[in-house]
Amino acid sequence: MSDCPPVAARADFLSGLDSVVVQSRQDEQHAALLLIDLSNLRGINHRHGYGIGDQLLAEAHAQLLTLSKLPDNVYRVSGKTFAFLMPGLTNPAFVALALNRLQHSLEEVLYIDEDLLPVELRFGLAVNHHSAEPALSMLARAEATLAESRLGKPLQVDQAIIHESTPVTDIVLEQRFAEALYNNDFELHFQPKIALGSGEVYGAEALIRWHLAGHGYVSPEELVGLAFAAGKSYELTRWVVNRSLRYQREWRGAMELPLAINVPADLVSSPDLANMFQGALAIWGADPAMVTVEITESAVIDDKEGGFHNLERLREMGLGLSIDDFGTGYSSLSYFKDIPATELKIDRSFVSRMLEDHQDRELVRIIIEIGHLFGLRVVAEGVEDEQTLCALSELGCDVVQGFLLGRPMPEEQLRAWLEARSR
Repeated sequence: MSDCPPVAARADFLSGLDSVVVQSRQDEQHAALLLIDLSNLRGINHRHGYGIGDQLLAEAHAQLLTLSKLPDNVYRVSGKTFAFLMPGLTNPAFVALALNRLQHSLEEVLYIDEDLLPVELRFGLAVNHHSAEPALSMLARAEATLAESRLGKPLQVDQAIIHESTPVTDIVLEQRFAEALYNNDFELHFQPKIALGSGEVYGAEALIRWHLAGHGYVSPEELVGLAFAAGKSYELTRWVVNRSLRYQREWRGAMELPLAINVPADLVSSPDLANMFQGALAIWGADPAMVTVEITESAVIDDKEGGFHNLERLREMGLGLSIDDFGTGYSSLSYFKDIPATELKIDRSFVSRMLEDHQDRELVRIIIEIGHLFGLRVVAEGVEDEQTLCALSELGCDVVQGFLLGRPMPEEQLRAWLEARSR
């Protein structure tokens, strides 16, 4: 039995990915990047022990090496995710065959015993036609499809195969991202949150947006993927935090609006996270009680020790703490009961289906009850019709947000929206 493979240094992985793209471009061939995520590995570790989890990681790594035959094209890029590089493709459609073979091979070697939880595989894919797309942009697209796969959406292999480079990939997207970060070329949009009991505005979620000249808005998923791939998640999040608190100071005297700020998963266990918020609060003279930090459920349990310590520090500073996408992270109550949270956000996938699917409605009800049992405020996102709003009210949900109540909007539109509601 081989040892559990170490997580590759980000620089080594990106260098390998870039080499594949460059070589494939020189050979006038296509390239592809496949991300393979053992999505329920945390649950397996929790139920069966880390020894079993390490064995599964080693088996997956060995099988990927066997299929690739090129050790430099297989990387373990996070605790439970592997990257599989496919250079020199004469036909992009070969990716579908490779994915099918890889999936079946992994499912076979990762089956250990019928008494163990079966491994759930999720995939992200980016096909680089003519290898014209920069490596970082390619990684961002693969990360975006993996994120959708983790939410239960099927991987659209055909769409990935026929994807053609757009102008944004031709101008070296990662360079434009670095320039935008340096020049503060991003924007904040705000989506209102409404208290169901009173109908009053409870606050808003601050959402980063990037408008790229000649292209339009870059998707938030791609933007976050670019920041992660470039090692700039901290810098991008720091911009969001400081811009949010700056707005709150500018609003002072005219309106008091609590804001929720998202923190990406890879920063939850960062030793610099609490210092970032502490510094921003001091710079802008912000009231920590007016700020809620949103993190995903899976990020909380990814690094239990480091992550929990950071979250406790944020709470000690007086910041609110919201567990986003609750219900999708496969955490157990033994983890959940120790999280120093003040709020739960029900994932939109449950909310959007709760009228048609009895089980989803029951899940929403249970999450609301669990949240209230632990003294937490419960927020439902993705509310897009009156019927869903009424159903959430009947179930005792505290706060709602969604297109029915208000779309994400620039700051000047938010002011006008708030003024119109107050009349």
